[in-house]
Amino acid sequence: MKRTLAVLAVIAFASLCIPVAVHGQNTITGTVLDSLTQEPLQFATVYINGTTKGTVTDADGHFELKDVSYPATVVFSFVGYKPQAHDIVRNPGHLSIELKPNIDLPEVVITNKKVKRKDLTYFKSMFLGDDRWGRHATIRNENVIMIENTYYTRKVAVNDIGYEVDEKVSVFNAWASEPLIIDLPLLGYVLYVDLVYFTVEHIGGNTLCDMLGYFYYKPYTIGKESKLVSFEKNRRQAYYNSSQHFLRSVYENRLEENGYILAMADNSTIIRLDIIKYNPIGIEKYSDIIEDSIMQIHGLKDKRLKILYYHKYDGTPLNLKKNKTTLYPFSESGIAFMKDTCVFYKDGIVIDNNIRFMGEMSEKRVGACLPDDYNIDND
Repeated sequence: MKRTLAVLAVIAFASLCIPVAVHGQNTITGTVLDSLTQEPLQFATVYINGTTKGTVTDADGHFELKDVSYPATVVFSFVGYKPQAHDIVRNPGHLSIELKPNIDLPEVVITNKKVKRKDLTYFKSMFLGDDRWGRHATIRNENVIMIENTYYTRKVAVNDIGYEVDEKVSVFNAWASEPLIIDLPLLGYVLYVDLVYFTVEHIGGNTLCDMLGYFYYKPYTIGKESKLVSFEKNRRQAYYNSSQHFLRSVYENRLEENGYILAMADNSTIIRLDIIKYNPIGIEKYSDIIEDSIMQIHGLKDKRLKILYYHKYDGTPLNLKKNKTTLYPFSESGIAFMKDTCVFYKDGIVIDNNIRFMGEMSEKRVGACLPDDYNIDND
């Protein structure tokens, strides 16, 4: 299902996972304790947010997390406790982490009796996605999901003389009392999500989605070569024409090689009768590498930009420097920059919520998410 730029569908998933910039490999050690009793927590999970790198604590609450590349966001998670995330830019020495019990959670969290089936279905649709990736994904522990619906009205000016009308706004809120355990069978991962909040606002004709959570991927342990080949094929399909693939292409200045045209939405014309006219913009005029592995986009606030992705019939990118677009299909997405300057990492992960995607790219949600450290050989 497509959404046009007029019906804004913002999914800020990319901003949740702070990626890893390569500055050499390191080891982080420490101990995880109960903040009230000071007792060590065995089997607490320690992982680098958004990646496949993680470990668990031993009987003494001790952990050793290897192959860490700084900067990194390290997450500490244990059932019944509030997760903690720590941004680490250099060797922190031996860490002592005190996790707080989730004592303020209501009793209903344990039983989930008040969550209506229709609300749970809606959550899975918006959170996992309505595409093939989302439909195949399953949440093993749905009973830990909490949902709340709220409604309010706001005054909206409708003309230049200040005439106002009431506009209804509905807000769908969800969170989880324990890490969500999500099977991604097409991609070959079990995904653990410490979900802090997930919000969907319906305002007029717009749908705005936002969330905060921490992601840890565990690849399936399947030895069959045919299954591994199938996983990699599916991962590539999910990766191409994703926000991650697009932003990596921007960072590497390889938009055309990877099938992308970025154009101003207001003055671009698309005609599908073997003639395609567009007014592309050179993103290099608006971008600078400000730090190692970090790019800044500037001067595009409030501009409506269109992303066209041209691809071969198997979904792989069409090199626009070598091929004519007229014989190949394309898909359309949108991108909005919410501030005068917006930043993202070379791995294609947005640092904050200031870069937002619409259209087909926004339809790829958690069910199609890949680890931040996912790499493809020929990309």
